[in-house]
Amino acid sequence: MRIFKLLFTFFFISVLTACSVEPEPINFGNDHCVYCKMTISDPKYGAELVTDKGRIYKFDAIECMIPYFKENRETKFNYIMAVAYDEPQKLKKVEELHFVKNEHFKSPMGKNLAAFSKEPKEFESLDWKQLKKSFN
Repeated sequence: MRIFKLLFTFFFISVLTACSVEPEPINFGNDHCVYCKMTISDPKYGAELVTDKGRIYKFDAIECMIPYFKENRETKFNYIMAVAYDEPQKLKKVEELHFVKNEHFKSPMGKNLAAFSKEPKEFESLDWKQLKKSFN
């Protein structure tokens, strides 16, 4: 009887951990953008969507993620993340970020768009809702 309890506990823990719906770090230099197929290589740029079923979509730039996000409105995303320019390689929730469009930032797809965890004083920034509305 004890072996059955042990097996059941192991099975239960395995099921719970297998169903984890969490973002995963971008493997810069190896992962590819699901939208444009480019290698994600610049640690100051990148984005990620995670569905409620745990499917992860990685992007080399925010300008690739937004069109994909808009084209897949019926999909429920548990996480909408982007890399903060001022904290390279770190994915953060887009609601926590400030977005800047300026030629000073040479983003991978040429839209000059960067995300910041701290609001940059020297540039006018947009929040996530404003960015989505302004993006074509």
